[in-house]
Amino acid sequence: MSDSTTTIRLGTRGSLLAKTQSQLVASELEKKHKGLAVELVIIKTTADGIQDKPLADIGGKGLFTKEIEQALLATEVDFAVHSFKDVPVTQPLVDQGGLIIAAVPEREDPRDALCSLVAKSVAELPQGAKVGTGSQRRRSQLLAQRPDLKVELLRGNIDTRLRKLREGQYDAIVLAAAGLRRSALYHEAEMSMLDPDQMLPAPGQGALAIQCRRNDERTRDLLSALDHPETERCVTAERIIVAALNGDCHSPIAALAEISAGEMTVRAAVGARGGDPPVVRAQATCPLDRSDLAVQEVLTSLNAAGAQALLGR
Repeated sequence: MSDSTTTIRLGTRGSLLAKTQSQLVASELEKKHKGLAVELVIIKTTADGIQDKPLADIGGKGLFTKEIEQALLATEVDFAVHSFKDVPVTQPLVDQGGLIIAAVPEREDPRDALCSLVAKSVAELPQGAKVGTGSQRRRSQLLAQRPDLKVELLRGNIDTRLRKLREGQYDAIVLAAAGLRRSALYHEAEMSMLDPDQMLPAPGQGALAIQCRRNDERTRDLLSALDHPETERCVTAERIIVAALNGDCHSPIAALAEISAGEMTVRAAVGARGGDPPVVRAQATCPLDRSDLAVQEVLTSLNAAGAQALLGR
């Protein structure tokens, strides 16, 4: 790039986490490209305005991305940063033909964290404890371990949820570790990491999706500097599982792919539609160049265990 400053516009939600993630990406881009300035453009989404209902009942996770994608297509912004777990695999609310995920940066910690002032683990929670989450995936896995828990709807920004916990409205809440860490809100005294064997994360959790218009080659080229191929490969495997199960906003599907020593390990878990137990799980490991076999093996195992029936298919 030349020494003259060029400005590109980044569309983001107005929540603390969304702005923090977008600013992290903006700073990295400006480091990679001398003379580039990134301007954050705040866009209010439908999901931000409705906090008292489950997302599944009002249109699903696509409500986090809909208005931002519309702004992209209308050329009001040049690119967007989404939490990858909020990007729909099936049933997007905006036609994706003119859009593309141009880069997937290196993933943060994909795990969930138990936030509680009274327990350091799910097992330690008091009998009948009130646990807040808006996720059917988390609900089904919590109840599979502790049927006595009262799992209740909790939505809102990450800082709002933590305030409600500290006010005593809940005995515990479950949040993505990545959001807590990126927002500098992770405190060991109140929070404990949940092992994926206990609480398998959402597909794409901890990863970011950087999206732009498909025909905007200049922006695509700028964004490509942030791509992390291993993260992209893992998230793709996780999203293939959701697509193959025809998962939607009512489907408690968890998936995590990890690469180590030239191999990919894929894990998945499926709860009953609506977020109830039982939860069926599957895992497979294959050489990295045949990671598709690991995905297929997991899907075969899930289907043999009755995943489609659990999902109401």
